[in-house]
Amino acid sequence: MNITSGAIKRHPMIFAFMFIIVLVGVDSYRSLPRESSPDVKIPFVMAMAPYAGTSPADMENLVTRKLEKQLKGLEDLKEMTSSSSYGMSSITLEFESKVDMSDALQSVRDRVELAKPDLPTDPRNDLIVQEVSAADAFPVMQVNLAGDLDLFVLKKMGEDLQEELEQIKGVLGIDLVGGIENEVQVDVDPEKLAYYSLGLVDVQDAVALQNMTIPGGKLSMGLYDYQVRVPGEVERVEDILDFVVNVGVDPPVHIRDLATVTFGIRDRETISRVNGKDAVTLIVKKRSGENIIRIAEEVRGVVDRMLPTFPAGTEVNIVADQSVQIRKTVSELENNILSGLILVVLVLLAFFGIRNAIFVGLAIPFSMLISFIV
Repeated sequence: MNITSGAIKRHPMIFAFMFIIVLVGVDSYRSLPRESSPDVKIPFVMAMAPYAGTSPADMENLVTRKLEKQLKGLEDLKEMTSSSSYGMSSITLEFESKVDMSDALQSVRDRVELAKPDLPTDPRNDLIVQEVSAADAFPVMQVNLAGDLDLFVLKKMGEDLQEELEQIKGVLGIDLVGGIENEVQVDVDPEKLAYYSLGLVDVQDAVALQNMTIPGGKLSMGLYDYQVRVPGEVERVEDILDFVVNVGVDPPVHIRDLATVTFGIRDRETISRVNGKDAVTLIVKKRSGENIIRIAEEVRGVVDRMLPTFPAGTEVNIVADQSVQIRKTVSELENNILSGLILVVLVLLAFFGIRNAIFVGLAIPFSMLISFIV
């Protein structure tokens, strides 16, 4: 009775609390993630380093331990396990469930960058750091870009759209399928290679070592410090012909003596078609716990914004949109809740009077709003 009488005496304060609960509860409900199936947060990050032709023992010493040395001091790291197999080093990091996966993923990438100078060249360039997510198996949606356009143009459009979509909060990653890419092809003549007593590895090393920019450290001059670097990346395909294969041997053997160099097309690994036309498909994946409906709306907004920049004749369509079914499910749930509330109020109104019906009719939505807040 003391609580009830105190609430009646201070009814302005009670009304203010009710108003705050309504505002905060509605806002919490609007920001509540919608899922058609339970979304399990997996606080795992994987770092993988391929090194072809290397034994497990060498992978352990040359790659795995050096990565572990940098990764073991990460904040909120719960457990780290590593595996060294033939040609592959794999490290799995489990974080505390409270951690923000965006911060954890960036921290792992930063530590991997610190470890790169101590690694051999091949795994240093091929390191993969990715978040382990249940969303990988069920993408949010797919965006198709199609039309009677050159595949290079479609690929470039897809890459531009991919960069924009990856800026959306809650997007885990965008997989790009289809299109073609250029590559520099070095076709080696086996007979000439045997004549000069050289191997393919010598040609690979010559191209890799003479087509790179080398950092030169810092140069201090008075009050200013200057970053020094030695640019060595080629700008023309013809420059590769001048690379020396057998450095230090007289007479030198150049790439032109062993091979031909052309600017060709990379073999297509993925193909995408829409209604018989070549296309590029962007597969949108979200992070665990994020709101699919919000992400889908922002994806459509980005697509609509970039549509005027695409060439004439470009066809853009979105398929496999999970948010459509989720919207229907949420709408049905809201209708069922409202119908149930009306029926309860009508029954109470018929048997207990209008006052009790009003109290119960207010208590049900208020309890739901409080549960959304909590």
